[in-house]
Amino acid sequence: MAAPAGPAPRVSVAISTWNRAHLVGRAIRSALAQTFQDFELLVVDDGSTDDTPDVLAGVDDRRLHRVRHQRNHGISRTRNTAVGLARGEWLAFLDDDNEWTPDYLERHLAFAASRPEAGVAYCRARLRQAPPTPERVVGQLKQGRVFCDLVEGWNPYVSSALIRRALVVEAGGLDERLRATEDRDLWMCLAQRTEFAGMSDALLIRHERHGSQLSRNPDFLAGDAAILSEKWRVAVTATCGRWAYRGWRLRLVEWAERCRVERAVEQGGREAVAAVRSAGRLLRLLPESAPHIATALGQAMLGSRRLDWYRARARKAVGRSDG
Repeated sequence: MAAPAGPAPRVSVAISTWNRAHLVGRAIRSALAQTFQDFELLVVDDGSTDDTPDVLAGVDDRRLHRVRHQRNHGISRTRNTAVGLARGEWLAFLDDDNEWTPDYLERHLAFAASRPEAGVAYCRARLRQAPPTPERVVGQLKQGRVFCDLVEGWNPYVSSALIRRALVVEAGGLDERLRATEDRDLWMCLAQRTEFAGMSDALLIRHERHGSQLSRNPDFLAGDAAILSEKWRVAVTATCGRWAYRGWRLRLVEWAERCRVERAVEQGGREAVAAVRSAGRLLRLLPESAPHIATALGQAMLGSRRLDWYRARARKAVGRSDG
């Protein structure tokens, strides 16, 4: 694959996409609408079988460089394809289901210039979920050396960050064995090499609950948890302690099991049995997850509407007894 021609830009924006014809256009438009103009836009289509190639072909902009995998390889390989083509000093990943405010790059570059010791600059996000719920600003801010913060469960959104490309190359790119949590692994690799700088501005618009998402695929998450647990055991234990490693490993497994329960709830029917089994595994790992498990199992057994009815009856009864 030939790299884009012309002078190297300041920023390389990378969008990875797969069968998101209904979403990727929005992400592309938000990138091309940036007030800061010195960037290239690398869109890697990971073997889409829907109308994604037509959507990409319909975009006429000299900054856009299209790349297509002939078959699906997964998010890590797709991001690495973009990294291999990127020429900018800074690298900015934008997920195909998210979007940026028009001043995203401009504000990030100004902030990064004020924190030259940081190789990663990131912001907060405005979360929009479907079905419609009130928009809210999310994202904790951690500064400096954040390796142990990552181990404790903090994780910035990959679409909210500006990263020095040389650091990603030095880290060897993204681990292509990982199918859903490649961002966690990347952050830990970068945290060993540089400081992080977070700003309170919410310049990322993150859309959730609009369909299937890699970050909620329980099968991918379970496989990733096993890989990450072994890969980082020595480094996490040495840097943050044995108990920190144990807690981090359990959180990886817990998230996979939670997503398995949620999937069972959504699919219903026979999947309720899978929900019970997954909940049992989760209770053995983390007993403090009991409130979440009770809700998920209630939805699996009763359906969300019926569970809400029982909850409303219970609240009403409590109100009468208090009176």
